[in-house]
Amino acid sequence: LNVFPTVSRAEDITHFNDSGFIPLPNDTPFEMLRVYRFLRDAIPDLSDAVWTWKRLCQTGYDVEPVEPTTDLAQHEIERHIANLNARVNSGDRGMEGLLDIFYTSLFTYGAAALEIVLNRDRSAIYNVVPVDVWTVRFRRERSTLQAYQIHDGHEIRLPARRFIYIGLDRDGTNPYGRSMLRSIPFVVKIQQRLLEDMAKAMHNLGWAKLHVRYTPEPRERGESAEAYRDRVQHSFQQLRDRLSKLEVDQNLITYDNIAVELIRGDQRSLVFYENHKAIEEQIITGTHLMPILLGRNYGTTETYGTAQFEIINRQVDAVNRSVQDVLERIYNFELSLVSGNARVRVRMR
Repeated sequence: LNVFPTVSRAEDITHFNDSGFIPLPNDTPFEMLRVYRFLRDAIPDLSDAVWTWKRLCQTGYDVEPVEPTTDLAQHEIERHIANLNARVNSGDRGMEGLLDIFYTSLFTYGAAALEIVLNRDRSAIYNVVPVDVWTVRFRRERSTLQAYQIHDGHEIRLPARRFIYIGLDRDGTNPYGRSMLRSIPFVVKIQQRLLEDMAKAMHNLGWAKLHVRYTPEPRERGESAEAYRDRVQHSFQQLRDRLSKLEVDQNLITYDNIAVELIRGDQRSLVFYENHKAIEEQIITGTHLMPILLGRNYGTTETYGTAQFEIINRQVDAVNRSVQDVLERIYNFELSLVSGNARVRVRMR
């Protein structure tokens, strides 16, 4: 075969590292992938964003034969598919649970990976297992990409035909995806600092309190200093006891030697709300969602909301096309082992 070689070249990585592995875009450290997981688990807005994207995408799918077949052949295909769905990830809802893990990885790290595991005699798929994407590295070997896993300091060469890797928002020739959380850490740092400062300020200002001033009665004629002091202390203690037992819906009735005032904390919550809202909007933008899908309502117009929803639907379709390809690859791999030439097509709902 006479094949014309490409004139363009992939990104030069020799100045990044000596291992030969392709780095993440912008030379982002691989340890950032663990940071994304921490942010997803620790920051409510980001946890909700990943959860929402999963629910938007995971709406189910249908499997149908590519070529017209007899009822018997179609029943046989359906049986093989059903058995595979139950066999993979059997400890956690089968294929449905595996897709949940897959979508979580996609929207957390910008990539997801699976490995197809065959049974001992290679006559069928035994399992399909998720692969931790922060352990995956790629190296160019003979003009093709070869995947490796870094485990305990060792490089594990992953089987190209049985290893599945999907990267979202890839950058040029870089095979790794780009997480939607990549632009978030700096903004999250500001948000958490703002919330911390708000908590400290609110704690310092406090809530409205009762200030009770007690003016002792005059000393009676012939009353000793010691007896007067005991009487004042007794009256003061009685006042404290009665105030401590006062119910919310009860009122104070006192003599005019007792004054009650209300001390208010100077709470300026509006300033904090506006500042926090500005930071929230940056997080919502970074996660590519509408405010209402993260529990916010900023009063956007119907036209603007419709446009946002259309964009989200297109992103869902784009992601599900990749998932559709993954499912077809798994199912057709299984059918090629157990049924020869049978093939199926997956349609996302």
